[in-house]
Amino acid sequence: LPLFGIDFDTDDGRCTAVCCSWGNAGVVPLIFCESLFRYPYEPVENLTKSYAMISLYLMGWSPFFWSFGRSVLLGESVSSVSGETGNDRRRNFVMGAKRLFPPPVVGVAIGLMIAVSPLKGLLVSTPERKAPLGVVYRTIENFGRASNPLSLLVLTSSLAIGASGSNTSTISKSEEHTNKSDVSFLRRWLCVSLSRFIISPILMLTFINTLSKVGAIDGRDKNPMLWFVLLLESCMPPAQNSILMLQVAEKVKMAGEMAR
Repeated sequence: LPLFGIDFDTDDGRCTAVCCSWGNAGVVPLIFCESLFRYPYEPVENLTKSYAMISLYLMGWSPFFWSFGRSVLLGESVSSVSGETGNDRRRNFVMGAKRLFPPPVVGVAIGLMIAVSPLKGLLVSTPERKAPLGVVYRTIENFGRASNPLSLLVLTSSLAIGASGSNTSTISKSEEHTNKSDVSFLRRWLCVSLSRFIISPILMLTFINTLSKVGAIDGRDKNPMLWFVLLLESCMPPAQNSILMLQVAEKVKMAGEMAR
């Protein structure tokens, strides 16, 4: 950030830091993989495997983003929001758990538990045997298919917020304070683009190459999908959930500027 003249202690600095650090780990990769590996143009196993790896990636990404990323983005607002619970430790614990385990993470965790338990035989059919509760699994699967279209609507809505952000005259009370410095859009764009699309993929490629050499993961010839998903996640644009965090914190102007 200092290289681009951006002060981390300002709202612009915190927003830029979050955009540089956390990419869109769920919506865009899922849509991209569905378009690239769509049946019947590709074997259905490729799409299923890509979905599974993205889901596992989200299990580690989401708690980190919604805890540490949220505290970085909102700054002092985190303490004020937490202070509203008073001395009620139970409520504090529930609020913290909700931030650490958002619905996507809970869904993936439940799916993993069912997959390694005897419940799998009741829900998932195989070529040799029909599952007694297969209709329940297929119903849930049909509901899940709506995830990508709905996520695409959320993404386009976020972009619409950014397009109209410059014309928005309503600013929340929490934004009435003055920034230490106003950073130009071009400098923020250059900083985020350099971080997300150049530095991050290079670091990821170096990291997985190192893991492959020490035998921690398979090489790209043995498991190309793993390498593809990890490199795909490393070059995704900034996470759109950052806009949701700002909207919940009543920072409308910041949300509009970040969506741009």
